[in-house]
Amino acid sequence: MKKLFPVVILLFINCKDQKQNITSDPKIEQSVMSEIKYGKKFFDYNEIDYYQIETKEDEITKLDQNQGKSKIDKLKYDLVIGETPESINDLDFLNYMDKVGYLMKKINPSNFENINKIFVEKPEEEMVVAACVPVFRDILVFKKNGKITGIAKICFSCHQYRMIGTNANTENFGSNNDYSQLGNILDKTEF
Repeated sequence: MKKLFPVVILLFINCKDQKQNITSDPKIEQSVMSEIKYGKKFFDYNEIDYYQIETKEDEITKLDQNQGKSKIDKLKYDLVIGETPESINDLDFLNYMDKVGYLMKKINPSNFENINKIFVEKPEEEMVVAACVPVFRDILVFKKNGKITGIAKICFSCHQYRMIGTNANTENFGSNNDYSQLGNILDKTEF
C-alpha cells in the first residue's frame, strides 16, 4: 500500500480542478444539443439539491491520511474520493454533508430542461477522460416529491462520474460537452 501512495499523489497532482476553464461557445453547444438523438432520462425528478466542496490539491492527500481519525474524516474521504453512497438506499451521508464541508443549494427548475439533455442516454460522441483518481467535489441529489431518486457524483477535473439510482445506460455521459454545459449551469447557481 505504501508503494501505491506516491503513484496516487502523482495522479492527483496531474489532475487539476479545471471547472472554471470548461466554458465553451454557447452557439456551438446549442447546435450540438439540437442534433442529438436522446434516449431514456437518467433520473425522474422535480427537485435537485447541489452539493459542492472546495478542496485544493494539497488537501486531497490529507484526506487519505486523516480518514482514520474520526467518523467525519472517514466520511469525507468516502464522499470525495470513495464509493459513498454505494446504493440509492445508502443515504445516511446526507445528514453529515455540512459537517464534512459540502455547501448545498437548490438548482433552479428553469435549468431542468438543459439538465435533462445532459443526464440522458445518447449516442457516443467526442469524450475526454483523464487518467487520474476522481475527486468528487460536486454531487447532485435528484428528488421526486421529496424522495431521492438518484445521485450523481461528478469530477470536473478528470471527467469521471458515479451515477446511483438509475437503470439508464450512463456509458456516454460526458459526450457532447456535457461537463462544460453542466459546469455552466452549476456556476450560475448561487449558494
